[in-house]
Amino acid sequence: MPHEIQDTIIAVSSPVGRAYHAIIKISGPEAIACLKGVFTASCHRLDLETVPTYTSVAGSIHYDEEHVDIPVVLYVMKQPHSYTKEDVVEVHTLGSPLLVKMVLDAILTKGILTKKNIRFAQPGEFTRRAFLHGRIDLTQAEAVMQLIRAQTDEERETALAQLSGAGSHRINHIKDEIVSLCSSIEVAIDFSDQDIEIISHGEIIHKLLNIEEGINRLLLESETGKIASEGINTILYGKPNVGKSSLINALLGKRRSLVSAEPGTTRDVVTDTLEIDGIRFRLSDTAGINVTQDMVAFSAMDKTHTTMKQANLLLLVLDGSEDVEAQLDGLELDVPGCNTIIVFNKCDKIKAGFLPELPLKIRKHPLVHTSTLTGDGLETLKAQLAASVLGGDLTTRLPSGCLAFNRRQREALYRSLQSVRQAKEAAENNESYEFIAMETRSAIDAIGEIVGEITTEDILNKIFSEFCIGK
Repeated sequence: MPHEIQDTIIAVSSPVGRAYHAIIKISGPEAIACLKGVFTASCHRLDLETVPTYTSVAGSIHYDEEHVDIPVVLYVMKQPHSYTKEDVVEVHTLGSPLLVKMVLDAILTKGILTKKNIRFAQPGEFTRRAFLHGRIDLTQAEAVMQLIRAQTDEERETALAQLSGAGSHRINHIKDEIVSLCSSIEVAIDFSDQDIEIISHGEIIHKLLNIEEGINRLLLESETGKIASEGINTILYGKPNVGKSSLINALLGKRRSLVSAEPGTTRDVVTDTLEIDGIRFRLSDTAGINVTQDMVAFSAMDKTHTTMKQANLLLLVLDGSEDVEAQLDGLELDVPGCNTIIVFNKCDKIKAGFLPELPLKIRKHPLVHTSTLTGDGLETLKAQLAASVLGGDLTTRLPSGCLAFNRRQREALYRSLQSVRQAKEAAENNESYEFIAMETRSAIDAIGEIVGEITTEDILNKIFSEFCIGK
């Protein structure tokens, strides 16, 4: 076992800043011993070494430098009945940053003086130890980070499903099928000099087709989950000075994009997140599209076109008080792979009872009238955004039991799928069992990386470096 995992680690695991409550977590072989001499229990005859696991002990931590006793409650979890499967002690105290620092200093100073191997934890080290000790697999470890970063109920539920092992179970089921097939192929290789057919090429193809279908299903769910977790990529576009920046500010309820009466003020893509009914929309304000000789403006419009190609949903913003046909000149209405909502903005400038006649080419799209000056239509627009998702126009909400995989996991699934397809092609071409077995073993290795059965130190460092310290 690596030397650093034999250390005892300590970190603040509650959010930084003033609060009613703060938690300091200690994990490792000397987690309990490090508190001796610095912690005094309210019941003086109590010995932390002998208390049962899941015991809470009230008392105080003595901070020698200031000669003060800081009230704390210890929660003792003895190995293997803890998150890391090591001895773990949580120190709960008041949420004053100064008191937390004093508790940390007292424990570390006493530990160093008594030659204990105690140090500050690295980012994600508690969860890394939980993985290395077999408490969770790598998919579940990454779900911890998804849970920490979740901003909606749906994201939280998806992360909890991964953390519960639902994703690992389905990955392992596919892996077991590949392992079983690979074992049969390798037995066939061993008996190749005898007149015994262990498994035919037809049977291999049939099993590989089932495995391919299972991986494809996971990848399809993964792409759905990717949209759900990252949000709907929603682009506001249109001619200059139609009120795109004012509209995005009004929807967000804050000044996010620069607003000016001078056309062409927006030269870069400005993005922020709007949540409606638990759905996250990544709103992007783009430069107005117009004919221009200005190289800076031309570059900004080129960036707008590039951004539109990555959209899930487009908001075409028109000035409701100006000629509609002229505003549509040079604008794309039907971008492949995304839906469009027409927004007639500046409706406060339209005379009462007068609405411009709509060109035929935009009548098939949902239409909303808004005014960022009066606020009219903003709630209707939000409702239309939500309806575009909930009505089935866009797929974002995960069906029951559906899972979301991150980029690393999806990449490993793709590599596994590629090996399965190459093995199937080899079997269809009646190639040797040895070649088919080589490809199936590659598929096993790739899918094993997802749950952490096959990994490298570089992969682990990359994953856990993204965690907070104390997690």
